[in-house]
Amino acid sequence: MEFNKLFGVMLIILITVTFAACSTPEQKFQDQLDKAMSEKFDYSEFSYDGFTVQYPVWPAAESDVELSVSRGYCSVAVNAEKITAEQWFGMIGDAIEQQEGKIIISDKSKNLIRYSMPYQNFTMVSENRIYDCKGNGIAVTITCIDQAFAKSQDMIDKIFGSAKCDGKQMTETKGEPETKTSEQEKTVYKTYKEDDFSVKYPDWAKLQDNAEHKVGVSKGICSVVVDMHNALPKDIYNWYKKAINDNDDNNLLDSSAEGDTYYITYDMPYEDKTIISTSKVIYCNYQSYIIQVLCVEGMITEEYEEIRDYIIESSGCAKEYEIPTPEKVEEAKKEAEEEDPGAIEEIEDEIVKTNAGEEFGIDEEAVVYFINSNDFFTKIMKDFPKANIVIEDPENNRELDLRVEIDNDGKIELLEDGSFSDADVTLKVPLRDALNIFGNAQNINPLTLIGFAANVQTDPLEVKDEVIKKVLRGEYN
Repeated sequence: MEFNKLFGVMLIILITVTFAACSTPEQKFQDQLDKAMSEKFDYSEFSYDGFTVQYPVWPAAESDVELSVSRGYCSVAVNAEKITAEQWFGMIGDAIEQQEGKIIISDKSKNLIRYSMPYQNFTMVSENRIYDCKGNGIAVTITCIDQAFAKSQDMIDKIFGSAKCDGKQMTETKGEPETKTSEQEKTVYKTYKEDDFSVKYPDWAKLQDNAEHKVGVSKGICSVVVDMHNALPKDIYNWYKKAINDNDDNNLLDSSAEGDTYYITYDMPYEDKTIISTSKVIYCNYQSYIIQVLCVEGMITEEYEEIRDYIIESSGCAKEYEIPTPEKVEEAKKEAEEEDPGAIEEIEDEIVKTNAGEEFGIDEEAVVYFINSNDFFTKIMKDFPKANIVIEDPENNRELDLRVEIDNDGKIELLEDGSFSDADVTLKVPLRDALNIFGNAQNINPLTLIGFAANVQTDPLEVKDEVIKKVLRGEYN
């Protein structure tokens, strides 16, 4: 969103009062004001993508918003952005607080804010109404010097009362909304919960590109985003830091770890502003969750600091999930050898015919053992006697190609380099997903499979959908 245009609207209160100087005596000033306001003027219609509103035919004021006119004692501006009216409402409220203005009326249900702010020897009063129309958030702003605001009420009612979207009236002009300051508005929180993972987040407007996020909300100068990745938290943490350090425009401000929970704070440019991202990475449900709070630098009030801290602290996992590090996989292998002497040795001698996985951090023998010991997984693999596995590592411009033969019980009987030309299925797995999947081979079950398979691609494409349908129907139980 274009913050520079927003502040162009907010700072339009700094209009040039052309008919008075700071040294003008009060009565003379009032006489001049009364004379200026008695002059008649016409109205014209502003139109933008289905939105229309009447405005006074006054001289144009220099601005980069869609419409800006001024007559000294008052100015009128219209600004359109690809954001919701609710987001606009929050942004204006935040900007008022930053500019040390005083909110007179705040009515969220009507997306109406009236506030006052000192300017030189004057007090400016600004009324803002924000409308949703055909995917645009449109802010109409009328700003007058205090002495002129009340006398301009007929004009104000006429302008706001004329607002339409595709010809439909949008503003109710009868009655005065209840006065409510931003300090009186309490932040309401919702809870996002997925199995053992949960996080509190504010009941703000949803982001427009919210489909890929578990949570995506925004209000004014802050946004909250929660994502899930089928990867190990330390890998996410390291890749995150690498991406920040590789981009000259970003700055890593802080990074730390508390056990298997990781924290990252960095800044990045956004148009003419700087965004501060505060992130937390936790492991839950055999997945990594990233909780991000992003705010505009220089506009983060104490209230927003408290909201940010509460969100980060509220995120957590109801139980501890063991992270499959190489050391833990090795320990599990030793335990398996003690319980089933010769099992790993047989896999090493008879089944695994490659050591290419070492370069990628994959212990092939352990993977085969845990897959072959997983009754649920072997039931799935029975349908695919010949399978190709492609481990993709685009960050290092490499991939690992393996071919797998499955016996009648669904167990791997051969794992070697290469690929079948007549494979029943080819599985394409990003490396970060593969490390999590293979490390958790013994934990794959009907409840966790869908999460593990999120980024796995199959060829043919329909294989993945068919397997998931069978899982949901309980055919592999």
